[in-house]
Amino acid sequence: MIRKDVLVKRPEGTKIYRQRNCEYVYHVTGSEYKKDKQYVVEKRVCIGKMVDDENMNPNDSFYQYYEIVGGNDEEAPAFSDALQVGASTLIFKVMEELKISELLESIHGETDANLIKDLVSYMIIRQTSTMQHYSDFVWGHLVNSEKKWDDTKISDFFKNAVDYAQTELFVSKWNEIQPEHSEIYISYDSTNMNTKADGVDMAEYGHAKEDSDIPQVNISYAVNHKDATPLFYEMYPGSIIDNTQCTHMVDRAKEYGYKNVGLILDRGYFSIKNIRYFDAKGYDFLMMIKNNSILVRDMLKEAKLPLLTKAKYYLAEHDVYGLTKQGTIGDDITVRYFHIYYDNVRASQEKNEYLKQLVKKEEHLQKKVNEKIRRKEDMVAYKKLFKLKYDNNGYLESYSRNENEIQKEIDKLGFFVIVTSKEMSASEALDIYRKRDSVEKIFRMLKTGLEYDTFRVHSQDSLESKTYVMFIASIVRNYIFQGLKKVSEKEKDRKNYTVPAAISELEKITIVKNSKDVYIRRYGLTKKQKNILKQFGITESYINQVADQMNSRN
Repeated sequence: MIRKDVLVKRPEGTKIYRQRNCEYVYHVTGSEYKKDKQYVVEKRVCIGKMVDDENMNPNDSFYQYYEIVGGNDEEAPAFSDALQVGASTLIFKVMEELKISELLESIHGETDANLIKDLVSYMIIRQTSTMQHYSDFVWGHLVNSEKKWDDTKISDFFKNAVDYAQTELFVSKWNEIQPEHSEIYISYDSTNMNTKADGVDMAEYGHAKEDSDIPQVNISYAVNHKDATPLFYEMYPGSIIDNTQCTHMVDRAKEYGYKNVGLILDRGYFSIKNIRYFDAKGYDFLMMIKNNSILVRDMLKEAKLPLLTKAKYYLAEHDVYGLTKQGTIGDDITVRYFHIYYDNVRASQEKNEYLKQLVKKEEHLQKKVNEKIRRKEDMVAYKKLFKLKYDNNGYLESYSRNENEIQKEIDKLGFFVIVTSKEMSASEALDIYRKRDSVEKIFRMLKTGLEYDTFRVHSQDSLESKTYVMFIASIVRNYIFQGLKKVSEKEKDRKNYTVPAAISELEKITIVKNSKDVYIRRYGLTKKQKNILKQFGITESYINQVADQMNSRN
């Protein structure tokens, strides 16, 4: 283990090798001649990691070879002489502005609250949920914690220092301070994360789209449809289907004080049971309907021809055709509003993909024919789209396409239906639904922007604590994302004002120690840095104050 609290001079004769942006020091213990390759190979042992041009942090192996030399056991400073402060300053400022810092301190106390804020900063800046490199990050960045934390101590923190009651209290208080409670549309969706840890009680085999052979935990998020602010979240066992959990999740909106709630849901949540539940609770809803449902099939019979032939149904603002009809669902007598659309671009794309999948199915069928061991009961998945012929012993012998059924499927492509509880136009309904991608972007951000597609924890307590910190990180990152959208629109420059690009630009803002051992800002701010910081109310003098605060801690 690297001893970051000890600073020694690199011994003469040792060698430095660079790995993943770190310089590791190796002691040469000997050499060996490789006859087959006809050259000498050194035998080396890693003894530590370089801190600057002369000094290093030793590991345990260092003292096996240099215990007589011993180094100068001078304690290493808590922070580097050069600190990256721009991105951290932005993140901490956002947490202050959103009152997250205040909530964390009131719930966890100052020490633990500071660590949580630092973890949020680390996750957003490094775009990871892996704690392995956290101590390296702290060495060169602005942080709140006075205490030194390595990955082992953070693991203990996740396991023991944060409990369920604290996370629930934060979420409750967070929703209390949201500005909109009288009427709100909430986008709701769920995803699954994989874990192989035995200690995670919620990990169960479920219905994952990928890696279905790995246990999973499901996570659902509710976000404000207006600005994509994450409002609350829930974890539940991987074997529970999303449709079943939906009613439990949306009830929390009422618990948190939201009065007139509208729910925006994907087609996976469409069911008579859910709709009746929403009615009973007084929730408005807007959701996509599954294309393979009898309801959609019946509606397309009537609406298909007008959508394909009448120009008056063209919705220029969405570049699709759409119309609205009133109707009921099943034996339910309540009138609903069905918005039926046709997208010819989507139809073409879906047709190409459908035909590619059809060819793959034919290839699979041919393999099964060649095997000569497949019986009728094994071929249920193929009997709709293919005419299957069996030999006298009941084994698959040949196949051909069922062109009529295939054409029926192709004719449905490009159409989709949205149902709403409130009366509105087809254009209004689609406008609301298309903004629903905010919750999907949150999940993409968790999985790619923060690398939370796999949990990397070993206990249920750690899972709940880490997911809680990730929830806070998603709030902060979304706020930054929304602010940067305004900057990119103003500057007409999307490339340089994405979250990763902005973080990378702000990481260039550093404070360094001068000859008097005082931190000062090294350079002026670039135009891009000023544009980013201005959006969040951060000035050059504010950055200078950060340097002053670090000096007061020395």
